[in-house]
Amino acid sequence: MALMGLLVLGGFESVGQQVDLSPLKTVHAGLRSCGGETCKSISDSLTTALIALLDDADSEAGIAEPGFMAAVESGDGRLRVFTWNWAQPNRTSSYAGLIAYQRSTDSPTIYTRLFDASSADAPNTRTSVQAKDWNGALYYDMVPDPVDNDTWLLLGWDDADAMVTRKVIEPIQMRGRGVRFGAPALSGTMGMSRRWVLEFADAVQVSLRYQPETKGKNGHPQRIVFDHLGPSEPHLTGITAYYGPDMTFDAFVPGKKASSPWEFAPNTTPIQALPADRPFVDPRPRNRRRNAP
Repeated sequence: MALMGLLVLGGFESVGQQVDLSPLKTVHAGLRSCGGETCKSISDSLTTALIALLDDADSEAGIAEPGFMAAVESGDGRLRVFTWNWAQPNRTSSYAGLIAYQRSTDSPTIYTRLFDASSADAPNTRTSVQAKDWNGALYYDMVPDPVDNDTWLLLGWDDADAMVTRKVIEPIQMRGRGVRFGAPALSGTMGMSRRWVLEFADAVQVSLRYQPETKGKNGHPQRIVFDHLGPSEPHLTGITAYYGPDMTFDAFVPGKKASSPWEFAPNTTPIQALPADRPFVDPRPRNRRRNAP
């Protein structure tokens, strides 16, 4: 059993104004061979160690790419989200993580622990949830919302189960009462969605990437670009275990009005090549090449 992320508490080091997470790698490695409640205990220790490391770090230091867990941060450094997972015998995954948030540069850091026992159920696209009901995923990018300065869109990968994998656009909002996942920020094909879920066959690769605005003849606005999915045969419509890319792309772009949500843009031309978007280890050694770049 392999896993996505765990940590070992050791000496903190800041390299080039970056927080080095490598001291946590040993703890994280324990998730590869654990079982049952031991995994949750190791994960809890990882979270505690991560908080201690961040407390000792320079508040203005960025996060160095850890390589063994997922870590993303906002451009202004106020929000940092760390996520990791471990495999279950039924070929699903459990997820955990930590949110570190500062309302302003001189405010104390507020930590929120995350845990999702199983990746089996698909997230509901119509509801917002508090941190205790988080839908686990490994987040590899964070996009600022052009409307709300305290809202970001997280791009993530979800192990799901033996039949399907998911990519998600998960809005995260920081509010006075705490963290909220899901927001009416995505105007899609079926009206307003509080998150966007791409569910597809376990064996295929699907891209989901943020592309900043570019100028010039072939320029485009900032956007979140992703593969358009369809069934391998028409009679399999609705059965996502048979879905995969059809060589076209869709996107979300900022609304035309200042207060508008992101708008769905079908048949988007990527222009920029979509790079691999799985900078982490598949937690299931049975199929390490699955959905690989």
